[in-house]
Amino acid sequence: MDRVSITLTSSESPRIRYGLELITAALAAQGLQVRHEGQLPPRSADTLRILLGVRTSSEQIRELEDQDVLLYNTGAPGEGGYYLSHLPGGVVVVTGGDDAGVLYGCQELARIVTRTGRIPRDLDRGETPDMVLRGPAIGLQKTEVEPPRQVYEYPVTPERFPWFYDREHWLRVLDELFDQRANVIYLWSGHPFSSFVSLPDFPEAQEVTDDELDLNASMLQWLTQEADRRGIWIVVKFYNIHIPLPFAEHHGIPLRQPQPTPLTSSYTRATIGAFVAQYPNIGLYTCLGEVLQGDLYGKEWLLETIIPGVLDGVQQAGLAELPPLILRGHAIDPLPVVTAAREVYPRLYTEAKYNGESLTTWNPRGEWQEQHQFLSSLESTHIANVHILANLEPFRFGAVGFIQRSAQAMKHRLHAQGLHLYPLFYWDWPWSPDRAEPRLRQIDRDAIWFRAWLRYAWQADRDPVAEEAYWTEVLAEQFGTAEAGAAALETYEAMGQIAPLLVRRVGITEGNRQTLSLGMTMSQLLEPEAHRTWPDLWQSHAPGGERLQEYAEREVRGDAHLGETPLDVVDDIRHFAARACAAADAGNRHVHRDAEEFTRLRQDARALALIAEFYALRIEAAAIVLTQRALSVRGGQVDPAQLTHAADLIAESVARYRELAELTEQTYRYANSMRTPQRRVPFRNGKVYGHWTACLPEFEQEAVAFAAATREIAAQGWPLPGSVPEGADVVPFRAAEVDVTPAEGFDLIAGQSVFTDRSVLIERIAPELAGVTASRISFEASSAAQVALEVDLPESGHLLIGYVQSPDPEWLQVPDLEVNTHADDQGGLDPVLKSALEVSIPAARSDETRRLWVDVHAFRFPAGQHTFTPGPGAYLVLGAVAADQEFSHRDAGDEGDAPPDLLQHLLTSQLPEGATR
Repeated sequence: MDRVSITLTSSESPRIRYGLELITAALAAQGLQVRHEGQLPPRSADTLRILLGVRTSSEQIRELEDQDVLLYNTGAPGEGGYYLSHLPGGVVVVTGGDDAGVLYGCQELARIVTRTGRIPRDLDRGETPDMVLRGPAIGLQKTEVEPPRQVYEYPVTPERFPWFYDREHWLRVLDELFDQRANVIYLWSGHPFSSFVSLPDFPEAQEVTDDELDLNASMLQWLTQEADRRGIWIVVKFYNIHIPLPFAEHHGIPLRQPQPTPLTSSYTRATIGAFVAQYPNIGLYTCLGEVLQGDLYGKEWLLETIIPGVLDGVQQAGLAELPPLILRGHAIDPLPVVTAAREVYPRLYTEAKYNGESLTTWNPRGEWQEQHQFLSSLESTHIANVHILANLEPFRFGAVGFIQRSAQAMKHRLHAQGLHLYPLFYWDWPWSPDRAEPRLRQIDRDAIWFRAWLRYAWQADRDPVAEEAYWTEVLAEQFGTAEAGAAALETYEAMGQIAPLLVRRVGITEGNRQTLSLGMTMSQLLEPEAHRTWPDLWQSHAPGGERLQEYAEREVRGDAHLGETPLDVVDDIRHFAARACAAADAGNRHVHRDAEEFTRLRQDARALALIAEFYALRIEAAAIVLTQRALSVRGGQVDPAQLTHAADLIAESVARYRELAELTEQTYRYANSMRTPQRRVPFRNGKVYGHWTACLPEFEQEAVAFAAATREIAAQGWPLPGSVPEGADVVPFRAAEVDVTPAEGFDLIAGQSVFTDRSVLIERIAPELAGVTASRISFEASSAAQVALEVDLPESGHLLIGYVQSPDPEWLQVPDLEVNTHADDQGGLDPVLKSALEVSIPAARSDETRRLWVDVHAFRFPAGQHTFTPGPGAYLVLGAVAADQEFSHRDAGDEGDAPPDLLQHLLTSQLPEGATR
């Protein structure tokens, strides 16, 4: 046959039209004459007939089904699925469950023709994807904040985001994603609307010029059309409550809006409605947490502002059906919000993070697994979000076995129906962090990352042996030989285990606070709670096991160890590091193509091996110190030789770190893509401490101080002579004038009650607070809901807030940067004085009295009037102090004749600048 006739039996759409183009081009490339016809032509010996259409809207395809001519041996194609079959009589059917399925059927047939030069006469295959949404997040965001704007706030302009206007770049991205059958792109922004729509009623909200607005609209419409041709849906993500800077300035209101107001609600409803009306084919994806206090106001904001705005836009655009609205289950309890919203907006999708803000395990469990399973049970599309990947930065990740198992967990245990995939270096899209000229694009450098996740989101349960052969062939094509491909795959697989093992067992958090590859201080390993750990990291995003502190306690007691221990991780990371380096070295001589990239892969393997050894040595040292401390606490004898050995291990770890700094100085621009003050581990400020070369002096200083402390103990024994503390000389805070309403002032002295309506008495108070005038608020009101304070400061200063040391929900809880990126915008995240007050609370049903400690946190405010909205829960208002007040961050409750603490002595001899305890 030298002719092909293609008959479209359902209505033509941009996706089907693109599929027709693919088939036509593939057949024409084989020298065949291709005609498009409106009706299926009669049989002809020299013409192959192709019947193409959506099965549910094609009468001819339904007739073939009814006649038992077209039979679906792998099941009828569902949403996004396709089926190809060469039927008797010289008819080839290309059908799908919808337009996207037909497009993928055309894509698959074109691939077969290109690969084999023909359409097989025994063709009979079909697939329906496991996940109905599959695609990456791309951030309209920057690596650094632009004051006075806040995190996420970036108007879309050519100066900020030149790549957004680069149509050639977009076509490369879209073609690559279509090749992997991605069908969604999530564009992330804090508040995109003011860059894409103008509002006659709110002209002050527009953040770009009129010319930029027209350019943005043209670009977004073009992108939407080109994506749609390839079966890709554009979704725009926004936060709440975010407002444009010029809007805030015009109305004289703070940029940060933690609760709804009539003004912000009216504006937000109007801008969402205008956006939906102007861009009806773009999806919306909202986060109710972070700035907005989601548990307090999330349901109200969604039901009374966001959804009405969407419905306004639907009405203006005359849409026949509601567009899907994705709700992110972040920083809120999703149950009441989702339950209420589904009653008024049935096309509600849901999303939750897979491993938090990292990749740690293919076996998520605990509360996060339960949340996914609940959201998946709501008879809607639930999306698993592979988010941020803070622990993997900045290196390549191609552990395809790890990725496949993760996709299987999403499918079989979390019951997710969608994948939301972050790039490996999200904040600096489209560039990779490599020192290379020209700069490498992530879509190219990290091709295996995108391809693996999208492959297994399409179909997770593939044969592992066949998958190893598949990826070896893919990498052999890249590097020129089968031997090089096999070596690259082994390198990727082994490298990919190191960071997940480390962060889940000894990390502080899986979130934006920690750059794992830059290391951890001994304080962070030995007393992680002092650095505000994120327990979900090991309770939900790790297999069962022990942290370092528990490991040491069990060692001293002689108890059997449980699950994965830190010392198990030491063995594992050394094993995988050795495997990765050996494979990369062995494969190097077989590389015939793309040698520069293989060299970079080899350098990554070497860097991760050095990171693994740095951590292994420090974990071994930490285990020794914690074991000696546990013995000391029990009255046992501290072994100075063991502490000296720990100091030697730390010194050796710094030597490995020095090698790492020398290597990465040549290979990477920086280690973390979010270069903001939210980065706190190992050292504060991700811009200042964004590279190994910047961190090296701090680790060197720490090692010197630790060695000096151990030499002191070796010379004098433990406890050191005169080491029992006799109390500390402290200087009272310098009080500042402040007026707080609604509240009543009182003196901070023993015997005073700290609330207006409940007897919570001061029993003990730190001398720093002498002379500070506090303010009483209502316990009942603040414990039941948020109490907003109006704060008037004649001069700039710090408002002192007391957080009770209790997890009970009646008390205000310190926020987390993991769920609220703005939590430390005014300071206040870490206590400036721990255990500053001891208070007594009569028990409700007995004669017993509870005693609780109170920590003091300081929130910065400029002179003027401000609204303080910390969230739900009772708290103490402890007055104000001068703006230049220095804080010791000491623990005021740790006084008297307590025995000396070995750990504290080792850690406080000399802390590196920027390190925290």
